[in-house]
Amino acid sequence: MPQKIPLMILPRKLTNKISRIFIGLSAKLSKFVVGLKYDLTATDIDLSDAEYIAHSLVNSLMFFFLFFFLLSFLGKYVQQKTWGQSFGNGLLYGAVIFILIGYTLIRYPKILAGKKAELIDKYLLFALKDLKLQVTSGITLYNGLVNVSKAGYGRASMEFEKVARAVNTGTPIEKALERMAVESKSSFARRTTWQLINTLKAGASLEGALSTLINDLTLDQRDKIRKYTHELNLWTLVYMLFAVAVPTIGATLLIILSSFAGFDITKGFFIAFIIICFIIQIILVGFVKTRRPVVII
Repeated sequence: MPQKIPLMILPRKLTNKISRIFIGLSAKLSKFVVGLKYDLTATDIDLSDAEYIAHSLVNSLMFFFLFFFLLSFLGKYVQQKTWGQSFGNGLLYGAVIFILIGYTLIRYPKILAGKKAELIDKYLLFALKDLKLQVTSGITLYNGLVNVSKAGYGRASMEFEKVARAVNTGTPIEKALERMAVESKSSFARRTTWQLINTLKAGASLEGALSTLINDLTLDQRDKIRKYTHELNLWTLVYMLFAVAVPTIGATLLIILSSFAGFDITKGFFIAFIIICFIIQIILVGFVKTRRPVVII
């Protein structure tokens, strides 16, 4: 499997053998997981949707049994509960872990496909500029794709490498580009490939098509940066509120309430208040980081 899937704790060969038991059930469940088949293709995971669900079920069950036995023994020998109570708690918490892990595994290909699309968009502009320069110099589109695939433009080069490899094995370049468009989750990568396909079929100028795509992608990336800048102003104010205003004013208010209003504010409560403010700051920093557009201009 080209992509390493987190939370799958069993080796691939062992999982393949055990997952055959659940292949019938997973085939029925795959009908309710819309788009999983395309997400697996986009992320280079060489499993069908039914096989992937079966693998997810097997690994989720491993987590279930792990937490079930662990919590059961902890309940019996640490908390001094009866075996019935220990097994009941272990079964309940194990089932919750099974659902959470299973849901995470099922959703992971979609998340991974979105992340891959961001990485493609990150260097796609430079790859297209390079491709346009080569096409303008008289190099054929196929040779241009081969050169771009070796130029080190991250995921964009890897996607063009797939196209070049497919053409090298006898696939028409239009079909290879069409496959890239279908498998990619990047809207601009799809737009680029469809534009190239239409240009090739119409016999129009590749240089003009690439120039249009480069201009559109540049404007889109600048628009993303502008929107992020406006959004960042708001989140900066929120962060400063919890980093400076809330701890300072809140601590002063707690001292006043403790001294004059008679509230019993202990040292532990005061420390917990500071820790909560610190945790909120970490959450805000992480949230702002996830909102940052993955672009380079």
